Amino acid sequence: MSDTLVTPLQWATPAAWVDAVATDRIALLSDHAHCELKAAASAQALIAKNTKRPELIKELLKIAHEELEHFGRVVSIIEARGGCLAPVSGNRYAGELLRRGVSGRSPHLLDRLLVAALIEARSLERFRLLADHLEDEELSALYADLLTSEASHRAFFLDAAKKNFSEEEVSSELERFAAVEAEVIRELPFDHLVHSGPPPEG
Repeated sequence: MSDTLVTPLQWATPAAWVDAVATDRIALLSDHAHCELKAAASAQALIAKNTKRPELIKELLKIAHEELEHFGRVVSIIEARGGCLAPVSGNRYAGELLRRGVSGRSPHLLDRLLVAALIEARSLERFRLLADHLEDEELSALYADLLTSEASHRAFFLDAAKKNFSEEEVSSELERFAAVEAEVIRELPFDHLVHSGPPPEG
C-alpha cells in the first residue's frame, strides 16, 4: 500500500484525555469490551454482505475471532477488579461517522471499509496513549499488547479497500471520511469511553 493510503487522522487526541478517562476505569474497560464485541459483529455483517468475496471473508473471519478473544480478555480484567460488564449502549461515534460519511445514501462496501479503518486508527491512537500514559501497570500493559492487532486491522481494511476499488477513489474517499471523523470525534461529549470527545478543560 502506498504512503498516500495511510489512515490520516485529522485531529489528535490530547494526552489529558488519558487522565480524564482513567477516573472510571471499570466504565472505560466495559466500553472497550463492547467495542470489541461490536467490531466482531461488524466483521460478521461484512461477511454476510460479501459472500462472493472469499479472500475478504477469510480475513474478516480472523478479525472476528480476534475481536472476540479481546472481548473475553477485557471482561476477565473487569471481573478480576470486582466489576461487571455494563449493559450495551449505542455507539454514537461509529454511527455518526457512517451516517455523515454517506450523507443520506445507502452505504456500500468502500464506505464500510473506510469507516472500519478509521475506527481502528482512532482506537490505535487511543490505545497508544493509554499504553504510554496510564498510571496502571496492568492496563498499560493490556493496551500496549493490543497495539499490534489494532494496527493490523487498520491495515487490512485499507488494503481491502485498495484491492476492491481504484486507488484514486480510495484516496479521495478516505480523505473525505477522515475529515468527517475528525469533526465527529471533536463534537462528541466527554465520557469514560474509548471513542469519547475531548476531555473537559481545566
